[in-house]
Amino acid sequence: MKEKVEEFIGKKIDKEIYPGCQVLIGRQGDVVLNLSLGSKAKGSANQADKVNENTLFNIESITKVMVTLPLTFKLVEEGRITLDDRVVNYIPEFGTNKEKEKVTIRNLLNFTGGIPLDDPAGCEEAASKGDLKKAWNLHYTQELAYQPGTKVFYSDVSCRILGKLLERVMEKPLSLAAKELIFDPLGMKNTMFNPQDKENCAATGKSDNGRLLRGELTQDLEHYLGEVLGSDGLFSTAKDMFVFSQMILNKGIYQGQRILGEITVNKMTEGVTNPGVYESPSSYLHYILSGPKTWFWEYAFSPHSFFGDLVSKKAIGKMGGAGTFLLIDPEYDLIIVYLTNYGQPERTLEGEEGWNKFQKDINVMGLCNIVLGNIKK
Repeated sequence: MKEKVEEFIGKKIDKEIYPGCQVLIGRQGDVVLNLSLGSKAKGSANQADKVNENTLFNIESITKVMVTLPLTFKLVEEGRITLDDRVVNYIPEFGTNKEKEKVTIRNLLNFTGGIPLDDPAGCEEAASKGDLKKAWNLHYTQELAYQPGTKVFYSDVSCRILGKLLERVMEKPLSLAAKELIFDPLGMKNTMFNPQDKENCAATGKSDNGRLLRGELTQDLEHYLGEVLGSDGLFSTAKDMFVFSQMILNKGIYQGQRILGEITVNKMTEGVTNPGVYESPSSYLHYILSGPKTWFWEYAFSPHSFFGDLVSKKAIGKMGGAGTFLLIDPEYDLIIVYLTNYGQPERTLEGEEGWNKFQKDINVMGLCNIVLGNIKK
């Protein structure tokens, strides 16, 4: 399998699909393949820019399943919140009308809160000028796009609001809570928000406003908001992501460190959690926007799944918009981490054409099929 994966990745780098990557395969508790190939920056021949196992990648939306989701369920198992609590109980500013007063934490976790995909008008301008109070108030007071509980529609705005809710309950930033409750106990020293050593980060191009994306988030609004968010913000390595994923497969424990209870992990990772409202995907973009989900996880056993044709019905996965992927398949006791610096300048993913090119170029489906086709159950 190693030779097949190396050939698969090598062709991507040779064709300049992306400059560099990390690929890690974990099976039955062990790392069976751990590759670091290519360059941190496009066109760089500098030896210091060679990708190694400690290179940090911008994992974008994987933040949702490695920070926001587990912290939510940590508060649930501590009895501090319930999934059917209303958002207005914690963020009164959110309740600008009767429909918004009905939105629950469960809705936010399932993308069924009716919150739009589009950022609130004027939000980026306010944040860019340092008026974060106004920027967040625009989040809370934005009108709903549809009635809560009637439709699945992916929304980073929704996740940012949940992140702020968690911070109010925990009385600390998400970055500190994640460090104290998840990363430090698991020894994940290369997982963080706002990495200070930018040269150790894989570069992913430029933002819409021209920022160099090396150790910074793709979206300019999220950069202006401080990059510690319930939607995005995390930088990590394949090895650290393996540790987190193995904790999930171990039902909440890793090397003697209990992070979450066994029943909690089951609730957090099993089955489709938006039945009756998700749509049968007709494309990759449709899959992520409105398809079946296990809370913030993508349910991997689905048409137009990013994760190939051979995953089991228990498989869950998550994509980061800069070109990073995580698959966990409990049926096969399998973890696949595929981190690239392909990059995602915001406008490249508008509509089906850009999205299909993104998926075809990186081809996580092909990688997952190679791995699953070369293991024994």
